[in-house]
Amino acid sequence: MKDKVHVIIDARMVDEHLHGIARYTYELIKKGAASGKVKYTLLVNDVRKAKVIFNKVDNLEFIKMNSKFLSLKEQIELPRILNKYKGKAIFHSPSFVSSPFIKIDTVMTIHDLNHIRYPQFYTPFHKYYYKYIVKPSALNSKKVLTVSNFAKSELLGWLKCEDSRVVVTYNGIDSDFKHISDETTLKKVKYKYDLPDKFILYIGNLKPHKNVETLVKAMKTVKDKNYFLVMNGKLNDKLREVIKEYDVNDRIKFIGFVDDEDLPVLYSEAKVFVFPSLYEGFGLPPLEAMACGCQVIVSDTSSLPEVVGNYGLKFDAKDHINLSNKINQCIESPLLYNEKELKDWMNRYDWQNTFDLTYEIYKEI
Repeated sequence: MKDKVHVIIDARMVDEHLHGIARYTYELIKKGAASGKVKYTLLVNDVRKAKVIFNKVDNLEFIKMNSKFLSLKEQIELPRILNKYKGKAIFHSPSFVSSPFIKIDTVMTIHDLNHIRYPQFYTPFHKYYYKYIVKPSALNSKKVLTVSNFAKSELLGWLKCEDSRVVVTYNGIDSDFKHISDETTLKKVKYKYDLPDKFILYIGNLKPHKNVETLVKAMKTVKDKNYFLVMNGKLNDKLREVIKEYDVNDRIKFIGFVDDEDLPVLYSEAKVFVFPSLYEGFGLPPLEAMACGCQVIVSDTSSLPEVVGNYGLKFDAKDHINLSNKINQCIESPLLYNEKELKDWMNRYDWQNTFDLTYEIYKEI
């Protein structure tokens, strides 16, 4: 094999809880290091902590950064560290963080344009950062990667660049996400979170664009009153008001932080998983639920219909009655799919495929 491609990748956002961009970054590094085709050097804030997180990944190098993720200070430090590698390595920003002052060849992954589409949910700093740092950095990159055809169309409209500059590399699903039937494991997790016998599940954060209020409202007209809505995270004031207004307090259960290893059990035990988000560049939780054999309902917006295909129900994102009708349908007449066709669909979402496509971009540069 010829010399490996040397890639410096920003891994500052990767911590013990691998969600979203952190999961994408971790899996890319893991697959790349295992392939023997890429030499990854990781930009991190704490080298010792990073070595613990990546302890199962061999042949990594680390560069300590003093600036925090998403800070103005990094606009000085990133070019200072990276520009000395011009002609010797590629910089891959696996998030929207980069710098227009970087001279090294760059690949940038932008997962969505949530900050642009819903600016009312973000600070003036975020708006400034996207306009004056993210956009010039993306236009300065050799390639921009993204995670769905929907996100690509959004980026092409925003960047006004040629189609070939933006490449779709779908996210993958971790192999741990599969149906769990072991009774001991099921009982242990049910006891840990004090789960009800019958429940509808939501996993995700409670940011405004996640549209969780619509799901809470839908519980009012779910016919079988033995079903609870189980949600991770902590109840906030906005949801508390909606719960009170719709008088569903006795049907909602918050279970706090959920450990990654327990998610397959929650998905396996739930009657249906609902993802009501208004905007997603990809939307991994519905696929994780599907991989565990759980029925899925998603909003009919952004990338979600593309990602779940014909293997989940869709509802009008702002219509809680429409959503409750879909939930009632899943409870009364569970969805049935051709197992082979569903498996073929799910095979599209594999982290090895994500790396293989990304590696082709590295080589091209």
